[in-house]
Amino acid sequence: MFETWSRSWTLVKQSYAILLKDKEMMWFPILSGMVTLGLLLSFVVPLFVAKLFAPGAMLYSLLFVYYILSYFIVIFFNVGLVACAKIRLEGGDPTVKEGMNAAMKHLPNILLWAVISATVGLILRMISDKLEDNFLGQIVVSLLGMAWTLLTFFVVPVMIFENKSVFESIKGSTHILKKTWGETVVGQFSMGGIFLLLGLIGVVPLLLAVGSGSLSVILVVGVIVVMYWVALGVVSASLQGIYLTALYHYATTGIAPKGFDADTIEQAFARKVK
Repeated sequence: MFETWSRSWTLVKQSYAILLKDKEMMWFPILSGMVTLGLLLSFVVPLFVAKLFAPGAMLYSLLFVYYILSYFIVIFFNVGLVACAKIRLEGGDPTVKEGMNAAMKHLPNILLWAVISATVGLILRMISDKLEDNFLGQIVVSLLGMAWTLLTFFVVPVMIFENKSVFESIKGSTHILKKTWGETVVGQFSMGGIFLLLGLIGVVPLLLAVGSGSLSVILVVGVIVVMYWVALGVVSASLQGIYLTALYHYATTGIAPKGFDADTIEQAFARKVK
């Protein structure tokens, strides 16, 4: 297990080195975040009104529409990011335009995948609402959500690089997960843990600012910390796209992608890719 953690941490660091070479890849999570925020703001009032006066079918209908649109936005820009990461891992020099073109080429599948993701998300939300006071039930729902996320982790690269339908991509993602589950799970926890700790660092200046009792200091520090958290989110999303693409590349070709240490990634899959 320790070897798996060590390898995954090395792969995460190598993903960061690749991101430094192609910083333009960060535009995809930036644009995704901006559009998603605009979508959220446009739904705040309708969702609030529905929750107050129509907490049943109307609320869930609005949530379903919101889920579809938000998933579509996230998936669309993630496709662009993964497409650019693939170009870099094959030795090319990607541009934002190439990533956007790749996303536009797969619009029908992106929309269908967004609808499926929204459906699963809404079902889990409805179950969670029904089990609101059931602690064990909430844990089960969370585990189901994690399982779904892992099983569909490679849907995007399978869909765009193998030109498969969404349902075929789900099957393909499950197949690749069997080869990469160790590095997939540990790598995600590694990145999640690292960025959680980095995010918590931002709490320290906020507490100091509050302790100063000065409103102007609190506002200035608050803006800086929020910008810091946004930057962390952008870097984290970019690294996940690169890491995902690297795992997919080796799992499907048996060849270490450019920018990654061959020995490390070969050891990671030595017992799985045969």
